[in-house]
Amino acid sequence: MNKSRFIESRFHAFTDITYGLVKASLLFWEYLIRNFIVFGIAKSFCTLLETVNELFAGSGKPVRELFRENSTKYSYKKLSLVAFLLIIYISAFIILPFPESFSSYYASIIKFGCLYIFLLGLVLFSYISWNLISKDVTVKQAVMYGFYLMVKRFFRSILLIIIILAIMYVADINFIFFLFFAPGIFAMCVRFILRKI
Repeated sequence: MNKSRFIESRFHAFTDITYGLVKASLLFWEYLIRNFIVFGIAKSFCTLLETVNELFAGSGKPVRELFRENSTKYSYKKLSLVAFLLIIYISAFIILPFPESFSSYYASIIKFGCLYIFLLGLVLFSYISWNLISKDVTVKQAVMYGFYLMVKRFFRSILLIIIILAIMYVADINFIFFLFFAPGIFAMCVRFILRKI
């Protein structure tokens, strides 16, 4: 009897967390669009991170209310603009084909290098966002500390890269996963990996 109650409570907890992550993911997209994407990346991701953190801490508040409260704390338009421009610039080298006159060997090396820089940029952005929500620092301090932690916590950085690649792979296969689960799952992974730094 006790075992069945334990399994049932675990199932309910899992269902609540899953529902919370789906709702947080959808609210992330809503706030990202509401903040005109270019200026809303950092604000939306920091809000998502803090909401997921509080969700796992067991705050008991509805996800929408948490998102609304947390979104008022952040406004990093310059950081968002720089992140957006770098994403577009590096993605162009990865996605767009090189001219036919360009050597395919060098083109593949450049594309691989740009993909690696893109992944490192996402990892650095995760560190910066975590620093902004968990420590009382300015954006400049969060960036400097993010660089430091990314190198010092090398294993955690590699874990984040693996998670990003796994999420990108599944999202490429299933757009519904990308829309409903990817942001929440990534924020959850960032929380668990970077929580103790």
